[in-house]
Amino acid sequence: MDIDQVTMLVTEKCGQRAQHRDEAALGELVDAATHPDVGDYLRWCLPSETYLASDVRMLSWSAICREMGEASAPGSFIRPFGYLIIATSVGGNAICVHQTTGNVFWVDHDSFSDDMIIFRDRTTGDWQYFYEYSDVNVQRAMVPIAEAFDRFLISLLTDKLAAQLDVLD
Repeated sequence: MDIDQVTMLVTEKCGQRAQHRDEAALGELVDAATHPDVGDYLRWCLPSETYLASDVRMLSWSAICREMGEASAPGSFIRPFGYLIIATSVGGNAICVHQTTGNVFWVDHDSFSDDMIIFRDRTTGDWQYFYEYSDVNVQRAMVPIAEAFDRFLISLLTDKLAAQLDVLD
């Protein structure tokens, strides 16, 4: 990932330089970030405050922690499977990145609850219900939106994804 380009875009968007966070400040969330671009984003590119990019709220470190906290939906339900929320829509849905692969997904906040995963299949329109949380079932409830986190992030920060994300919301 081009850290300089991303931090410049973050600075332009939020009016403040992105904050550097060391491993100790990031704690267990960075431990799970084995994909280099995801780790770089967490260490070097997080804003000090939430800001808008492509009509979604890009989250600060404290906002990420809230979204991933216990009893937060969808964060607390997808966190055990290696997903990290980096942005939220006005409708409360989320953009998350898989911390191992760097793949980016759209996640509906209503899809996850204590006892089941429920979502409408965007291809067939049929409702899907899963009563077991597993890697496969969690990912089935998500909409893949990018395989390359660094390219996705630059498109997001340059407001090129507003229309695509609006359709998902």
